[in-house]
Parts: sequence; structure tokens; C-alpha cells
Amino acid sequence: MKKVFKYFVLSLNFVFLLACSVLKTSSSDVVTYSEKFDEDIDFVFNQEGDMVLIPGGTIDIGSRFSDTEKPIHNVQIRKFFLDKYEVTVAQFKEFCRITRRVMPKQPGWNYDNHPVVNVKWEDAKAYAEWVGKRLPTELEWEYAAKSGTPQEYHYISYQGKRTLGNVADESLRKIKFHYPAVDGYNDGFVYTSPVGSFKPNKYGVYDLDGNVLEWCEDWYIVPYVTAKVDQQNKIVDAGRYRVIRGVSWNRGRNYIRSTFRTYYPPAVEYDFVGFRCAKDFVESTYASNKK
Repeated sequence: MKKVFKYFVLSLNFVFLLACSVLKTSSSDVVTYSEKFDEDIDFVFNQEGDMVLIPGGTIDIGSRFSDTEKPIHNVQIRKFFLDKYEVTVAQFKEFCRITRRVMPKQPGWNYDNHPVVNVKWEDAKAYAEWVGKRLPTELEWEYAAKSGTPQEYHYISYQGKRTLGNVADESLRKIKFHYPAVDGYNDGFVYTSPVGSFKPNKYGVYDLDGNVLEWCEDWYIVPYVTAKVDQQNKIVDAGRYRVIRGVSWNRGRNYIRSTFRTYYPPAVEYDFVGFRCAKDFVESTYASNKK
């Protein structure tokens, strides 16, 4: 039985309501969010948000849509944990308060339960380390976004329903007419939306197909199939820019695909860039915490 999960944020206090069902897997290694899943990952819940276990496997990475995404190549991904939600304004405020950092200025429309934006790569990494996590590699990010399926491109229903995620839509076009909005689509939000406002993917992860672009751990390398990676699929070759993945409230149809990759200098801040955290899966720690 599948159930819908709702995420409520009240000021700085977060209440996560988790429902139950039965863990199911298929031959494509797709995992359905479930009561068993909840029990298995209780030990990584904390005030900064909860995570889901992304099962390991092999998958084709890349696409034919852009030279920066070519060639399509097969990679092996180890199990890892990934935040269900993008890091929120409220969470990052708490981090800045305790560590005495300067809180990045947020737009007036970006409330506490929205993803934090205007955050530099270095600050995103510092937050991740502060909560005992790390930034996801771009291969992990794409693997999680595809959620066990081979899709390269997401298609949108034009029925007036919020069927995809928070992307550049008709409401944004009315304010910023030059933005490449999706014709006939309205997701209900002009700018960012509260995290978890849309349905999660098959792994139980929210907003991988909208809201804000997300910093990844890696340096940006083209073609990235030639880049040297470590055992966690982190690119170890150095570069000038850090990888950005995902889709944001100001990106239209040409960008709405799980394989889209771009880059920014680590020190820049934009109101459409945020992040989420990942964590290594350690078998011994995982087993001991299940007891």
C-alpha cells in the first residue's frame, strides 16, 4: 500500500509524519517508500531532516541531448543515503546561528520552509559536514533522480495539474516574460515552493525535478566520462567550477531532465541554487543501529 507523505514545518521546529506500507522491489531495483524503509533508516533522522537509503546498482548515466552530457555510459553506484528534502532556510539559519556565520540574504518570497538559496558551494559543504553528512556526487544525484528507471527526459502534462515539479511556468512568465517558461503549465508557485510540495520520486526523494538547482561535490569536467573518480564515484580531477544538478523555478522545458548538468564558480550565490546532503552507507554502522 502506498501512502502520501506530507511535510509540515512550523517555525524552527520540524515535524515529520511518516506513514507505513510494505517494502517492494522490482527487477529494475526500484524501491517503494515504506514502513520497513522507515524502520531501517531511523538512526539517521535528526533535527536537520531525514534521509532515505538509495540502493546500489548499475545505470546508464548521461544523455544525447547535450554535448556536456555525452556519451551515455554505464556506472556502478554504491548504496548511499540522500536527504529527502532540500536544506531549508530555517535549517541553514540554525547552522549560521550556532556556528556564528553570516546568514545569506534570502529573497522576500523565500520563507523558512523553502529551500535555502544564495548559498555558496563552500557554505553548503560546511553545513553538510556540520550535520555529519556530505554533498552528493553528481553521479549519485543523477542515479537518485532516475530512481531506478532509464528515463532521460521528463514530460509534462498540460492539464493544469501540478504533475511535475516547481519549474518555470505561466505564472513566472507573467512577471519575467523573457524566462523560458513551459507553455500551458502552472505548478502553483512563481518562485520557490515549500520543500516536499510535490510528489516524491520512487525512492521517496522530493524536488529533484524542480524548486532549486543543487550543488554537488564534484568539480565540473567535460567529458565527465574521462574524469577520474574514487570509490564513491566522486570526481577527483580538479577544475575551476563545481557541478550543479537539477531543475529550478526559473528553468523551462529544455532543462527538465534528470541528466542536465551545468556549473558555477564555488563562490557565487544565486536565488535559484540550493543543495541537499548525502551520507555514506556503512554496513557495520547500519547493522548495529537496526538492533
